[in-house]
Amino acid sequence: MATGSKALPQLRAFAAAFRALGPGRLALVLGLVIAGSLLESVGILMLMPLLGIVFGSAPASGGAVWQAVVSFVPQGLGSTGLLAGILGFFAILLGIRAVVAWQRDLQSLRLSLDLVDRQREDLVRAIAGADWRQVQELRHSRLEFAMNAEVTRLSIGTDRLLQATVAILQLAFLLALALWLSPALTAIAAAAVVAGIPLLLPIVRASHRHGEELSSYGAERQAVFSDFLAGMKLAKAYRAEARYTGDFLTVCRNIRERALAFSSLQVISHNAFQFAAGLAAAGIVFAGIQWLHTAPVLLFTMLALMTRIIGPVQQLAQSVQDVLIMLPAFGNLSRIALALEPARDPAGVSATAGTSEQPNLPPAGPLGVRLDSVSYSLPHGGHRLLENVTLSIEAGEIAVLLGPSGSGKTTLADMMMGLVSPPSGQVRVGGVAPAGGQVALGTRRLAGYVPQESFLFDLSLRENLIWAAPEANEDDLWRALALAEAEEFVRRLPQGLDTATGNRGSRLSGGERQRICLARALLGRPGLLILDEATSALDPEVELRLLDTISNLRGKTTVLLIAHRLHESFAADRTFMLREGRIE
Repeated sequence: MATGSKALPQLRAFAAAFRALGPGRLALVLGLVIAGSLLESVGILMLMPLLGIVFGSAPASGGAVWQAVVSFVPQGLGSTGLLAGILGFFAILLGIRAVVAWQRDLQSLRLSLDLVDRQREDLVRAIAGADWRQVQELRHSRLEFAMNAEVTRLSIGTDRLLQATVAILQLAFLLALALWLSPALTAIAAAAVVAGIPLLLPIVRASHRHGEELSSYGAERQAVFSDFLAGMKLAKAYRAEARYTGDFLTVCRNIRERALAFSSLQVISHNAFQFAAGLAAAGIVFAGIQWLHTAPVLLFTMLALMTRIIGPVQQLAQSVQDVLIMLPAFGNLSRIALALEPARDPAGVSATAGTSEQPNLPPAGPLGVRLDSVSYSLPHGGHRLLENVTLSIEAGEIAVLLGPSGSGKTTLADMMMGLVSPPSGQVRVGGVAPAGGQVALGTRRLAGYVPQESFLFDLSLRENLIWAAPEANEDDLWRALALAEAEEFVRRLPQGLDTATGNRGSRLSGGERQRICLARALLGRPGLLILDEATSALDPEVELRLLDTISNLRGKTTVLLIAHRLHESFAADRTFMLREGRIE
């Protein structure tokens, strides 16, 4: 009962996602499925004239088929000519059916891929359009698992749903044909099918539960492995490799045991149904010969028909299982998107939507910054991080924000970038508040940001740089590198700008990564440059040179340098001390 209560809402949501692809496309696929099933039924009917030739007489039942086929064959050709005519008609029928089946499968595949792509796109847009702190709170391994494993299961389940539609229509046509040929034998076969349904119910009920287990244990396995990779250095330092490996293998064993149990149930159900189908065929033969005295042509046609019916029944049962296994994956994808919906970042939504609307954006050039009575508390009832903060930085000035760890310096920087909106107070950059939609997006485009943790993509240096300014040319790249005191070491690299940086920039030292990140920020010629502990990984000599470079930016851009401490020789226009959430 619990499984059904979960599966039905998921199935309704999945059906709604299918309908959203367009009724016209669904109607086309349905039409092709009906045409294919009809042609298959006609192909089975062609057995009757062939068997009539074999047994030397027209069948008592289905004589209309015999007469229709014979009417297409010129008279006087004898049995050989009649056989050739029937086989020729059958070959034409097979060719038409092959074309219809090709189009049916092609359109079904496109429909399936479009649904999967739309779900993947919706998830990516939900992540990209969400407030970044909300995304930060989600376990990233869960998002990775959803984007990969869950989407793969969605693809399989979608394909099986379309196959189930094909199977249902095939069954409908085949059963209608069987009823027309022999209602009595069809009743016997239908009774056998109904009697065999209970053999399939346990596996159908277990399928949704197995899908939930795949989602739960699969996400856990992904989390353990992601944590292991992210904390590899720490794991080795604490000699915890065996613990991580043990945790990972334990989850793998749990998944394996449940998969084996489910597969065992599948095999039992499948073989039991096969056995029941064999008994049904035997019953048809016995009843047809001993009780109904069925003509051989009709009996063999019914046996062929019943044998063909078994395939769609099994395909339908397998498709139902796969759809039920898929539904928890679809539910998880929908839940993640819905969880991110209330925390949408207007600027992120505008960026992903690609809108060209241009409201009141900050002007180009150095941007002034002003915070008025800004307060902020950490989410979920966290402590008060900022309390009534007021500060002002004029356009083109260099300001320093000092303070101990946890005092809220980075949160203030995030507010200036439009990444975080203060619940009380106001932040204005370039005279406008970077708090919504295109305004926040425009502010981010005019600002450069170098975070505490220098992050580089696993790409070349050139690709890492132009990621922030796709229109930049070669001269622009070297100018930015020179400003960031990175030109010298990049020119010494054997492949220069085409040097691969490795995972998260692992092939560079901490100081080199920081300078590349600074060059990336400078490449866009920002009106506001925020450096969050940008000199923390540099040696004293490079730090002094970099501070000189920052001093030379005075008047060209507004600079906010965030640090625990700063070299005494650095001359800032303004210095703020943030302590216990207040500016001193």
